Amino acid sequence: MRKLLVVGIVVSLLAFGSTALAFDLTDFGLQPAENYDFGGETVTIISWTSDRIPGYFETDLAVMGRVEEAEELFNCKIDWLYTREIPEQNFSRLLAGDSYNDLWHAQNKIGYWELVANDAAYPVYKILPEGYYDAFPPGILAVEEALKYKGQYWGIGPMEWRPIFGYQNDLIFVAYNKTLIDREGLEDPYELYLAGEWDWDAATRIAVAATADLDGDGETDQWGIVDARPWDLAVSNGASLTRVDENGKVIFTGDEPAYLEALEQYRMWWTELKVQMPTNASGDLRNAFVNGRAAMWFYAGAWQLPDYLMPMADEWVLVPYPKGPSVDDYQWTVQAISTTLLPSNAKDPEALVALKTFLWREEDAPQSDVLARHVRNQESAMVFLEGNLEWKGQISRLFENFLATYQDDVRQVGQGNLSPAAAMAALKPIIQANLDDLLGQN
Repeated sequence: MRKLLVVGIVVSLLAFGSTALAFDLTDFGLQPAENYDFGGETVTIISWTSDRIPGYFETDLAVMGRVEEAEELFNCKIDWLYTREIPEQNFSRLLAGDSYNDLWHAQNKIGYWELVANDAAYPVYKILPEGYYDAFPPGILAVEEALKYKGQYWGIGPMEWRPIFGYQNDLIFVAYNKTLIDREGLEDPYELYLAGEWDWDAATRIAVAATADLDGDGETDQWGIVDARPWDLAVSNGASLTRVDENGKVIFTGDEPAYLEALEQYRMWWTELKVQMPTNASGDLRNAFVNGRAAMWFYAGAWQLPDYLMPMADEWVLVPYPKGPSVDDYQWTVQAISTTLLPSNAKDPEALVALKTFLWREEDAPQSDVLARHVRNQESAMVFLEGNLEWKGQISRLFENFLATYQDDVRQVGQGNLSPAAAMAALKPIIQANLDDLLGQN
């Protein structure tokens, strides 16, 4: 049955990743580009991504010359401002009155909540044409749904720095070393996934069998699991650290049974079974997998596939996170979500929306090109596409900057120094107070 589902996904995504015949802003309910006029003024695009965004426009064939075309059509000059000081730089420009032609790249953990909660962002929901988001791939709307503030949309879609527009650059997969799995005669996670049997128990069996002292020196040389992060594991069990209750209030839910189950599974892998490489150094964990010293990497984010896994010597395959005991099907999550905000003092907000929409397009990332950059086999391609189709906006730490000592505390749980229940009970009032303060909740 899973094979039928995957085939259906590939067919249904042909349109999702297809190349449009022509680009027309009126498809988004906007006016043609030539109807907007910035009067020769400069539009400043602010992001934390260093020179990667302009580098993309300068080197990728699909978008080369796009910036110059936009400058002519919109009668403006486009400038780039790179800073890690987000939202501080945004607030500073707003207070100085310099932000009226800005486009602000923001992420759930880089400025988004601070900007919208402090009245620095323009309420685009008041001026966006009806059906604006309907013209985008569904993943973009899922992001804006997750980032709703006071029940409204504030963002106008992401700024990408590589050709992946419409796909989730931060989607997380499990990658397994098929060369190692076959050599050790272990169960194949992809076959388990197709059969609907890829769950925590299956992952545990494989991890135990793969973890080994290869040279007999008493030290583990080959790990079953690297970089299984407890907050992502929780999503695979249908759990969430926060949710919106029936009254529209964002509440802490990390103390619910499904969440505690995930923390306990994480502790078991790390401390009891000792099948997870015992470090939080992400580079060391990634390198252990890339260099063939781990069976499964639980943090194979889409953004890491081109640079780290595509050159890998061993054969590897993607699968979703294994199912936890509280769910019936595979769950998907991302490590972050981003969008574009307008400043509250935007002089011509619709023109800014139109300019951003003109610059980043779905047609720039055809499905065949995206797959060629990210995967090496049909199995991984199907999982990559399923994840992008099935992801519905789940993110393991939506309010990452407001979680107090959560990250350190759950790592203490993994090392056996805190119980899941005790850790969450202590965090709950602190995190809830932070959320209430941020969101203006009673």
